[in-house]
Amino acid sequence: MSLNSDHFKNIVRALVPRTLRNGLRSPSRSAEWLWDSTVFALGCTKSLQLLPNWSVVCHPHAYKVIYRAQIADPEQAEEFRAFLTHCSEKMLLFDIGAHFGIFSLAAAHFGARAIAAEPSPTATEMIATQSDLNKCTGRIQIVRAAVSDVDGEMGLLNSGMFSEGYFKVSKGRLKSDLTRTHAMTIDHMVRLFGVPTHIKVDVEGHECAVLRGARNTLREFAPVLFLELHNEMILSEGGDPDASLELLSELGYQTFALSGEAIRRDNILKKPIIRIVANRDSR
Repeated sequence: MSLNSDHFKNIVRALVPRTLRNGLRSPSRSAEWLWDSTVFALGCTKSLQLLPNWSVVCHPHAYKVIYRAQIADPEQAEEFRAFLTHCSEKMLLFDIGAHFGIFSLAAAHFGARAIAAEPSPTATEMIATQSDLNKCTGRIQIVRAAVSDVDGEMGLLNSGMFSEGYFKVSKGRLKSDLTRTHAMTIDHMVRLFGVPTHIKVDVEGHECAVLRGARNTLREFAPVLFLELHNEMILSEGGDPDASLELLSELGYQTFALSGEAIRRDNILKKPIIRIVANRDSR
């Protein structure tokens, strides 16, 4: 029965385009996206207050996504508040896995520059919309690319509006399911955009590859890192969650909880998803 079921799934995957399957598996989310896009096209926006003196003008769908993450979700809200304490006009942020670009918008609000790297065309279009609505286009540069350990191309899985347009690395999928996407390393980004003071990484389990592609930058310039580590996802794909922490240790970085307290590797690895800050060890 299991073999027949798997065989049927493979036939469906081969015959039905990924984008259509994404829409069919979550019709309510697709309808919600269509409705939000329609009301936005008619001139409707929403305002979301993130600081006492800062409200973000939002596309209606971006409003929902940002509210759920940066306000309603305690762990993501704590990460965002910690990030805000680092923001100043001296910052150059590499926002890796920028999604709808709220970290880039925060940096721009404080007068900083941000390079928002994101492979999803849905997400990069939203970053451009949000930048325009908040008059930040001069401080946010959008790079439609996956960030990894090599320059070139890679295949990514489009999860559709079921997951708000995310693209992610996924092993063992049919080539027809994957979208060929431009890829670059952080070391390459430095040559194009300058040296970052801060790097935020949220790449759905691909974080070790991002760090490998930033090895020279981390060793030479020691930017502050905000990392989302997807330990459970990495294990499910046959990877080693400790690899990112080992690389950071080799480069002289220490890991900290969002509260600022030092956090041990074994405690980091206990959680399925954990958000940490990493600084260069000054000893």
